[in-house]
Parts: sequence; structure tokens; C-alpha cells
Amino acid sequence: MILLIAIAVMMAATIAVHLGLAQAICNVLCKVCKCHKCMSFWITLAVLLLIGCNIIVAAMLSLLMSYMSNWFGLLLIWLNDKYNELWQRLNQKKM
Repeated sequence: MILLIAIAVMMAATIAVHLGLAQAICNVLCKVCKCHKCMSFWITLAVLLLIGCNIIVAAMLSLLMSYMSNWFGLLLIWLNDKYNELWQRLNQKKM
């Protein structure tokens, strides 16, 4: 039985590559990986569904987390600016 499953998976993967499906999936994934909102949405949705959360609740929380990722990104940018400011002050004192 396991051998048949392995053969079926191999055939499906080969057909997917032959038809260009694998490349199309990679293109979509590349776009998702470049956007923190998209990545937050899909990762949150996947994790919530994997732990057994209701699909409606998971979708709503994923949308909320996608929005909140903007604010978290702004916080990271602000912290990075503060770090750079402190680093420049420390380097100026040493010279």
C-alpha cells in the first residue's frame, strides 16, 4: 500500500512540474513571502487550523493579525532607529 502511495505521489509531482503548476505555486509563494501582511495572514491561518481552531474564528484572527503586523513592523522600525541612534552616540564618545 505504501509503495502505491509513493508511486502516486511521484506521478502527481511529475505531472505538476510538467504542466507548470509547481512554478506557478512558487511564484505565488514568493509574492507571499515578500509581504509581511500576507505572510502573517497565511501562517496564522495555517497554525490555527492545525491546532483545530474553527475555520471562521481562524480566518478572523488571521485578518486581525495581518493588520496588527503593520503596527508591529512600525515598532520594529522605531526600535531599529533607536538602536542606531544609541550606537552612533557610543561610537562618537570613543573617538
